[in-house]
Amino acid sequence: MSSEWVYAKLGDLTINFDTKRKPVKEADRKAGPYPYYGASGVVDYVDGYIFDGEYLLIAEDGENLRTRQTPIAFRACGQFWVNNHAHIVVGNDRASTRYLEYAVLGSDITSYLTGAVMPKLTQGNLNRIEVPCPPRAVQDAIVAVLGSLDDRITLLRETNATLEAIAQALFKSWFVDFDPVRAKAEGRQPEGMDATTAALFPDSFEESEQGLVPKGWRIGKVEDVMDLPYGKALKSTDRIDGDVPVYGSGGITGYHNESLIDGPSIIVGRKGTVGSLYWEDRPFFPIDTVFYVKAKQPLTYCYYLLQTLGLEGMNTDGAVPGLNRNNAYRLQVVVPSAPALQAFDEIVAGVREKIFANGQQAQTLTHLRDTLLPRLISGQLRLPEAMAQITESTTQELINAN
Repeated sequence: MSSEWVYAKLGDLTINFDTKRKPVKEADRKAGPYPYYGASGVVDYVDGYIFDGEYLLIAEDGENLRTRQTPIAFRACGQFWVNNHAHIVVGNDRASTRYLEYAVLGSDITSYLTGAVMPKLTQGNLNRIEVPCPPRAVQDAIVAVLGSLDDRITLLRETNATLEAIAQALFKSWFVDFDPVRAKAEGRQPEGMDATTAALFPDSFEESEQGLVPKGWRIGKVEDVMDLPYGKALKSTDRIDGDVPVYGSGGITGYHNESLIDGPSIIVGRKGTVGSLYWEDRPFFPIDTVFYVKAKQPLTYCYYLLQTLGLEGMNTDGAVPGLNRNNAYRLQVVVPSAPALQAFDEIVAGVREKIFANGQQAQTLTHLRDTLLPRLISGQLRLPEAMAQITESTTQELINAN
């Protein structure tokens, strides 16, 4: 199969639009609906666009060119703006744009990078990158295989975003806007709620130091709802082996062979990315730049409550942003009745289970795609063999789901 393929330089397979890029300083940007792209994806939304269509963006600079924690090549579609940190190209008559995306992702570009401190991929070196160039029919077949996986991964992630939004909306309705209580106070049946659940909510409000709150609910503090223990220091060299995710304030920083906390729990950014929040169902290791949650009320309630507290704006340190735990503990919150909390948890715990299952499926498919990609692009794996692996993976997904 691969014996029929030739290698070609990207410069011979693409049309380059770098001269049309236009960086805009953050202070000069006006908010709008159009994505503003940089080296690793969307960095902002602005009120204008300079490109309209489907293009391939390839990172021009940044440490990610070496670490590849996020894709170094990605398609941008529709109307958008691009700064000067990403090259922008389309395929010519020899190669499709989407095939070139996979070809770049499947290539080792290390030898084309310059810059000792900050890696850079110049336009000249970009054009010299050699990638396999099979016939267009084969390119289309490869895109169909890998694209089907990407489409399923995207659908799972979009489904999770929808589920997350549903849980957030339910929390806001019940515990921020007090919609069920307002409805009952006005003599109405709470919308979308059965009589049994509606009976868990009072039908009037009472004055409190926080203003009107549902009658019988109390004003408490964060420390009444949860504890926020510190994570534990862990050397970066110890975040390599194992399958236990290691969490810092910016998210997963590596993997370890031992867990500090058995999931599920919540990670709260303490140093660096102040107030960042992560839900983790699996055992994990929180390092000393984060807190983790020991819940005194249902964990689901704690998670969505934390999202409403504005922790990201509570930096108390100078050079390195930091969140003071005592300041967080002192924040006043409305504590609902135990039956209302239990009802919320019963609904949202099921939502979180679906989110976790979808995330696991997306992770499995991502691993399969990343395994197939370089082998397909290089011609080492035939398309029927790739389809067989996808079918096997899909069958296993269905078995696990049931």
